[in-house]
Amino acid sequence: MTTSTLLRGVCIAAVAAGAFGATAMADTVLYSNGFEVNANGWDLLGGSGGTRVASGGGTLSAPSASGSFHGEVAGTGFTRFGGYNYGAGNAPTAFLEYRTSLAIYLDVSVGASNDTRFDYSSAVSNAAGNHRRDFIFNAGFYNTGGPNRFIVSASNNSVGNPPGGTNPVTIGTTGWYTFAHHFYDNGGVLAVDMTISDSSNNLVTSWTRSDVSDVIGVGGTVGGSRYGWFPHNAFGTLAIDNALLSVIPLPPAAWAGLSTMAGIAGIGFIRRRRQLA
Repeated sequence: MTTSTLLRGVCIAAVAAGAFGATAMADTVLYSNGFEVNANGWDLLGGSGGTRVASGGGTLSAPSASGSFHGEVAGTGFTRFGGYNYGAGNAPTAFLEYRTSLAIYLDVSVGASNDTRFDYSSAVSNAAGNHRRDFIFNAGFYNTGGPNRFIVSASNNSVGNPPGGTNPVTIGTTGWYTFAHHFYDNGGVLAVDMTISDSSNNLVTSWTRSDVSDVIGVGGTVGGSRYGWFPHNAFGTLAIDNALLSVIPLPPAAWAGLSTMAGIAGIGFIRRRRQLA
């Protein structure tokens, strides 16, 4: 790791710490866009013409999740959440616990064919700053064998197989749902909680995915945030809103030896265990 990369890691961690020394510190938002002003940070086109639209307008006539505007994704919409690796680019980046989230409008009266699917991924980089792994919600629309509904499962692969997969959930009510990823250190290995919440912030379901090869720390394989992406979208258009990336501050105890650890180039590899609620 070069000196410049080390210093960048210290700066990113310092920003994430917020009120240094506080007993409890809120997440630090590094990127957010509710499409109220623009679609900066998003490629909504996906080769098919996505756009930013007013609430109740656009192709779907959907109400915005909040505010007066939202985005419509046509095809494989994509965001870097403000830039790969917490904005550092394709560069070696130390892992910091973080969250990403995106509201997606699920309309059970969409009129799509049975077994029409979309996948939404939030990915993590490796320690060298390049792609490491995708964590994907696999969603499908179904109108046979029961009422109109979406069935969603979680995997690391695009074009998954709802209603198969691990503990699939059925969503039969039209509305906005927040698809969130929480990336954290679970005993030196990356774990990702994947959750779906409704518009009232009630948890619909959750999954936790982890691979023992995704090691965090000195000599590890995991770096920073990478992207949000619809790698597969068989719907003509999907409505999205409130894209977010936030990092979770290191606990005060981890900062106590900051200057000493920085002196030995160790700050980039401080590990933060998940704090219990």
